[in-house]
Amino acid sequence: MNRRYLPPSFESVHIRDFLVREEVFHAYRAGLRRLPPLTLVLVAVCLLLHVLTGLTQESFFGPRELENLVAWGARDRALVAEGQWWRLMSCVFLHGDLLHIGLNMLALFGLGRILEAVYGPVRVLFIFALSGLTGSLAGHFLGGPVSVGASGAIFGLLGAAVAFGLLHGRDLPASMRRVLGRGLVPWVILNLIIGFVIPRIDNAGHVGGLIGGAAVAALLGDRLMPWSRQFNWSGPMMVVVSTLLLGAPLLIAVITQ
Repeated sequence: MNRRYLPPSFESVHIRDFLVREEVFHAYRAGLRRLPPLTLVLVAVCLLLHVLTGLTQESFFGPRELENLVAWGARDRALVAEGQWWRLMSCVFLHGDLLHIGLNMLALFGLGRILEAVYGPVRVLFIFALSGLTGSLAGHFLGGPVSVGASGAIFGLLGAAVAFGLLHGRDLPASMRRVLGRGLVPWVILNLIIGFVIPRIDNAGHVGGLIGGAAVAALLGDRLMPWSRQFNWSGPMMVVVSTLLLGAPLLIAVITQ
């Protein structure tokens, strides 16, 4: 019998899986930065907008007034219907009070740091932008009349992390499986339950961002397993689309407020 047609032995398959997991783990550790650049930029923009909205009302440390948030680009269903489409994205960078922005920025930094190591900064920016849009659209049609916050985009990052872990769990070491994929599912469920229990939380936006982020990530591929990439997305194209989705509405909101 020609040995070329013999199936691989158990030992060879086991060694192959071990080597793949080691390669993935080392690539992940190499990309895991204490200060992830893109995530810090997104956090800085959100903090800057929170400072500016505080300077344009009487109480800097108090909750942001509704009229003030609308002036700075909050998603207002009636105004969006009138043609102010940029509010679908400018609202992502606005927050209602210190607790709101504090919790969101903590989640954004934690997820962003992990995902920059998995997907790279350009793909994370793309996921953040598109999931912010899908979350805002879901909130516009199914949520409250006025909304602000990066929660939809953050849920998109959460969806991307879950999608990566579920799609590639076989090739991940145990330490990464605890952080990604099924390890995050309880957090998704818990946060959705909180959204249903606590009033004034735009859970439609959360679900929309979660689904959008998972879908984009599943199609996008990642930097740890280039052999499994579904589509060859252009880095410059993703930067241009993300900049238009995030930068243009924010600029319009700042100029027109």
